[in-house]
Amino acid sequence: MPGEPDGKRTRKGEQARQRILESALRLFGTQGYEETTMRDIATEAGYSPGLTYRYFASKEELVLGLYQNLCEELDEYTQNLPAHSLPERFHLCVSRQLELMAPHREALSALFGTALNPRSKAGVFGEETADIRCRARKTYLRIIQGAKDAPKESQCEDLATVLYGMHLAMVLFWLIDESEKGWRTRLLLAFLRDMLKLIQPLLWLPPVAQSLTRLAAILGPMLGDERPTTISP
Repeated sequence: MPGEPDGKRTRKGEQARQRILESALRLFGTQGYEETTMRDIATEAGYSPGLTYRYFASKEELVLGLYQNLCEELDEYTQNLPAHSLPERFHLCVSRQLELMAPHREALSALFGTALNPRSKAGVFGEETADIRCRARKTYLRIIQGAKDAPKESQCEDLATVLYGMHLAMVLFWLIDESEKGWRTRLLLAFLRDMLKLIQPLLWLPPVAQSLTRLAAILGPMLGDERPTTISP
Protein backbone atom coordinates (compact mmCIF):
# COMPACT_ATOMS: atom_id res chain seq x y z
CA MET A 1 0.00 0.00 0.00
CA PRO A 2 1.23 3.55 -0.69
CA GLY A 3 2.98 5.16 2.25
CA GLU A 4 3.35 1.82 4.04
CA PRO A 5 6.79 1.34 5.70
CA ASP A 6 9.14 -0.99 3.87
CA GLY A 7 9.42 -3.25 6.92
CA LYS A 8 5.66 -3.70 7.10
CA ARG A 9 5.43 -4.46 3.40
CA THR A 10 8.16 -7.05 3.81
CA ARG A 11 6.39 -8.70 6.73
CA LYS A 12 3.08 -8.79 4.87
CA GLY A 13 4.78 -10.19 1.81
CA GLU A 14 6.52 -12.89 3.80
CA GLN A 15 3.26 -13.80 5.52
CA ALA A 16 1.52 -14.11 2.16
CA ARG A 17 4.37 -16.18 0.77
CA GLN A 18 4.27 -18.53 3.75
CA ARG A 19 0.49 -18.86 3.57
CA ILE A 20 0.64 -19.78 -0.11
CA LEU A 21 3.38 -22.34 0.53
CA GLU A 22 1.49 -23.94 3.42
CA SER A 23 -1.68 -24.08 1.32
CA ALA A 24 0.20 -25.76 -1.51
CA LEU A 25 1.71 -28.37 0.81
CA ARG A 26 -1.72 -29.21 2.25
CA LEU A 27 -3.11 -29.74 -1.24
CA PHE A 28 -0.11 -31.78 -2.38
CA GLY A 29 -0.68 -34.06 0.59
CA THR A 30 -4.44 -34.43 0.19
CA GLN A 31 -5.00 -34.51 -3.56
CA GLY A 32 -1.54 -35.18 -5.02
CA TYR A 33 1.14 -33.04 -6.59
CA GLU A 34 0.24 -33.62 -10.24
CA GLU A 35 -3.46 -33.10 -9.59
CA THR A 36 -3.01 -29.78 -7.81
CA THR A 37 -3.09 -26.62 -9.92
CA MET A 38 -1.85 -23.13 -9.13
CA ARG A 39 -5.48 -21.97 -9.20
CA ASP A 40 -6.32 -24.58 -6.54
CA ILE A 41 -3.47 -23.26 -4.42
CA ALA A 42 -4.61 -19.67 -4.81
CA THR A 43 -8.15 -20.60 -3.77
CA GLU A 44 -6.90 -22.57 -0.76
CA ALA A 45 -4.73 -19.65 0.34
CA GLY A 46 -7.53 -17.12 -0.18
CA TYR A 47 -5.62 -15.08 -2.74
CA SER A 48 -6.15 -14.29 -6.40
CA PRO A 49 -4.19 -16.35 -8.97
CA GLY A 50 -2.38 -13.16 -9.99
CA LEU A 51 -1.11 -12.52 -6.47
CA THR A 52 -0.15 -16.15 -6.05
CA TYR A 53 1.91 -16.06 -9.25
CA ARG A 54 3.58 -12.92 -7.97
CA TYR A 55 5.22 -14.97 -5.22
CA PHE A 56 5.55 -18.35 -6.96
CA ALA A 57 5.65 -18.70 -10.73
CA SER A 58 4.97 -22.44 -10.67
CA LYS A 59 4.39 -25.49 -8.49
CA GLU A 60 8.07 -26.30 -8.88
CA GLU A 61 8.98 -23.02 -7.23
CA LEU A 62 6.76 -23.92 -4.30
CA VAL A 63 8.57 -27.22 -3.87
CA LEU A 64 11.93 -25.45 -4.08
CA GLY A 65 10.66 -23.09 -1.39
CA LEU A 66 10.03 -26.05 0.89
CA TYR A 67 13.49 -27.50 0.21
CA GLN A 68 15.07 -24.10 0.89
CA ASN A 69 13.21 -23.67 4.17
CA LEU A 70 14.19 -27.12 5.41
CA CYS A 71 17.81 -26.54 4.45
CA GLU A 72 17.94 -23.17 6.23
CA GLU A 73 16.27 -24.50 9.37
CA LEU A 74 18.68 -27.40 9.65
CA ASP A 75 21.66 -25.14 9.01
CA GLU A 76 20.53 -22.81 11.79
CA TYR A 77 20.13 -25.77 14.16
CA THR A 78 23.65 -27.04 13.52
CA GLN A 79 25.24 -23.67 14.25
CA ASN A 80 24.55 -24.21 17.96
CA LEU A 81 25.11 -27.97 18.05
CA PRO A 82 27.14 -29.07 21.11
CA ALA A 83 30.68 -30.32 20.48
CA HIS A 84 29.76 -33.98 20.87
CA SER A 85 31.48 -36.80 19.05
CA LEU A 86 31.03 -36.93 15.29
CA PRO A 87 28.68 -39.96 15.38
CA GLU A 88 26.48 -38.20 17.95
CA ARG A 89 26.40 -34.97 15.95
CA PHE A 90 25.41 -36.94 12.84
CA HIS A 91 22.64 -38.65 14.80
CA LEU A 92 21.37 -35.33 16.17
CA CYS A 93 21.43 -33.70 12.75
CA VAL A 94 19.44 -36.40 10.96
CA SER A 95 17.00 -36.65 13.88
CA ARG A 96 16.40 -32.91 13.67
CA GLN A 97 15.91 -33.08 9.91
CA LEU A 98 13.22 -35.72 10.31
CA GLU A 99 11.51 -33.60 12.98
CA LEU A 100 11.47 -30.63 10.61
CA MET A 101 10.05 -32.74 7.81
CA ALA A 102 7.40 -34.50 9.89
CA PRO A 103 4.68 -31.81 9.47
CA HIS A 104 5.13 -32.07 5.69
CA ARG A 105 5.28 -35.85 5.41
CA GLU A 106 2.12 -36.26 3.33
CA ALA A 107 3.22 -33.55 0.91
CA LEU A 108 6.73 -34.99 0.64
CA SER A 109 5.31 -38.46 0.00
CA ALA A 110 3.18 -37.02 -2.80
CA LEU A 111 6.33 -35.46 -4.24
CA PHE A 112 8.31 -38.71 -4.06
CA GLY A 113 8.48 -39.45 -7.79
CA THR A 114 9.03 -35.83 -8.75
CA ALA A 115 11.75 -35.37 -6.13
CA LEU A 116 13.73 -38.36 -7.41
CA ASN A 117 13.52 -37.28 -11.05
CA PRO A 118 16.80 -35.46 -11.85
CA ARG A 119 15.17 -33.87 -14.92
CA SER A 120 12.39 -32.28 -12.91
CA LYS A 121 12.76 -28.67 -11.83
CA ALA A 122 11.66 -29.87 -8.39
CA GLY A 123 14.03 -32.84 -8.34
CA VAL A 124 16.31 -33.19 -5.31
CA PHE A 125 19.21 -33.94 -7.68
CA GLY A 126 18.22 -31.51 -10.42
CA GLU A 127 20.01 -28.42 -11.66
CA GLU A 128 17.60 -26.06 -9.88
CA THR A 129 18.46 -27.52 -6.47
CA ALA A 130 22.25 -27.45 -6.92
CA ASP A 131 22.68 -24.46 -4.60
CA ILE A 132 20.62 -26.15 -1.90
CA ARG A 133 22.75 -29.30 -2.10
CA CYS A 134 25.93 -27.21 -1.84
CA ARG A 135 24.63 -25.46 1.25
CA ALA A 136 23.49 -28.72 2.85
CA ARG A 137 26.88 -30.30 2.26
CA LYS A 138 28.58 -27.28 3.83
CA THR A 139 26.33 -27.78 6.83
CA TYR A 140 27.79 -31.26 7.15
CA LEU A 141 31.28 -29.88 6.88
CA ARG A 142 30.49 -27.69 9.89
CA ILE A 143 29.11 -30.71 11.77
CA ILE A 144 32.34 -32.62 11.20
CA GLN A 145 34.75 -29.79 11.93
CA GLY A 146 32.92 -28.90 15.15
CA ALA A 147 33.06 -32.42 16.58
CA LYS A 148 35.34 -33.02 19.55
CA ASP A 149 36.85 -35.97 17.68
CA ALA A 150 36.99 -34.36 14.23
CA PRO A 151 39.34 -36.14 11.79
CA LYS A 152 42.29 -34.45 10.16
CA GLU A 153 41.34 -31.56 7.91
CA SER A 154 42.18 -33.40 4.69
CA GLN A 155 39.43 -35.94 5.43
CA CYS A 156 36.71 -33.51 6.51
CA GLU A 157 35.72 -32.65 2.94
CA ASP A 158 35.40 -36.30 1.94
CA LEU A 159 33.42 -37.13 5.06
CA ALA A 160 31.08 -34.19 4.48
CA THR A 161 30.12 -35.61 1.09
CA VAL A 162 29.68 -39.18 2.34
CA LEU A 163 27.71 -38.24 5.46
CA TYR A 164 25.45 -35.94 3.47
CA GLY A 165 24.79 -38.90 1.18
CA MET A 166 23.89 -41.00 4.23
CA HIS A 167 21.66 -38.18 5.40
CA LEU A 168 19.69 -38.21 2.13
CA ALA A 169 19.45 -42.01 2.27
CA MET A 170 17.95 -41.75 5.75
CA VAL A 171 15.37 -39.23 4.51
CA LEU A 172 14.41 -41.62 1.71
CA PHE A 173 14.08 -44.53 4.15
CA TRP A 174 11.95 -42.40 6.47
CA LEU A 175 9.56 -41.54 3.64
CA ILE A 176 8.90 -45.21 2.82
CA ASP A 177 8.97 -46.45 6.43
CA GLU A 178 5.43 -47.38 7.47
CA SER A 179 6.37 -48.86 10.84
CA GLU A 180 4.53 -47.51 13.88
CA LYS A 181 5.96 -44.11 14.86
CA GLY A 182 8.86 -44.78 12.47
CA TRP A 183 10.64 -47.18 14.80
CA ARG A 184 12.53 -48.80 11.91
CA THR A 185 13.91 -45.40 10.94
CA ARG A 186 15.07 -44.79 14.50
CA LEU A 187 16.73 -48.21 14.61
CA LEU A 188 18.50 -47.62 11.29
CA LEU A 189 19.73 -44.20 12.37
CA ALA A 190 21.08 -45.64 15.62
CA PHE A 191 22.77 -48.41 13.62
CA LEU A 192 24.48 -45.88 11.35
CA ARG A 193 25.66 -43.91 14.39
CA ASP A 194 27.16 -47.07 15.91
CA MET A 195 28.81 -48.10 12.63
CA LEU A 196 30.33 -44.64 12.36
CA LYS A 197 31.76 -45.09 15.86
CA LEU A 198 33.39 -48.34 14.74
CA ILE A 199 34.76 -46.98 11.49
CA GLN A 200 35.97 -43.59 12.70
CA PRO A 201 39.14 -44.85 14.47
CA LEU A 202 40.20 -46.53 11.22
CA LEU A 203 40.09 -43.40 9.08
CA TRP A 204 43.81 -42.78 9.51
CA LEU A 205 44.65 -46.10 7.81
CA PRO A 206 45.73 -45.44 4.19
CA PRO A 207 43.41 -48.06 2.59
CA VAL A 208 40.40 -46.66 4.48
CA ALA A 209 41.33 -43.05 3.72
CA GLN A 210 41.79 -43.86 0.05
CA SER A 211 38.45 -45.66 -0.10
CA LEU A 212 36.73 -42.69 1.52
CA THR A 213 38.27 -40.34 -1.05
CA ARG A 214 37.20 -42.63 -3.87
CA LEU A 215 33.62 -42.81 -2.61
CA ALA A 216 33.46 -39.04 -2.16
CA ALA A 217 34.69 -38.54 -5.73
CA ILE A 218 31.94 -40.82 -7.03
CA LEU A 219 29.14 -39.20 -5.04
CA GLY A 220 30.46 -35.64 -5.03
CA PRO A 221 28.98 -34.25 -8.27
CA MET A 222 25.50 -35.35 -7.15
CA LEU A 223 25.83 -34.02 -3.60
CA GLY A 224 27.10 -30.49 -3.95
CA ASP A 225 30.82 -31.25 -3.69
CA GLU A 226 32.35 -28.66 -5.99
CA ARG A 227 35.92 -29.90 -5.70
CA PRO A 228 37.49 -31.08 -8.98
CA THR A 229 37.85 -34.85 -9.25
CA THR A 230 40.18 -37.00 -11.33
CA ILE A 231 38.20 -40.23 -11.10
CA SER A 232 37.61 -41.99 -14.41
CA PRO A 233 35.06 -44.64 -15.46
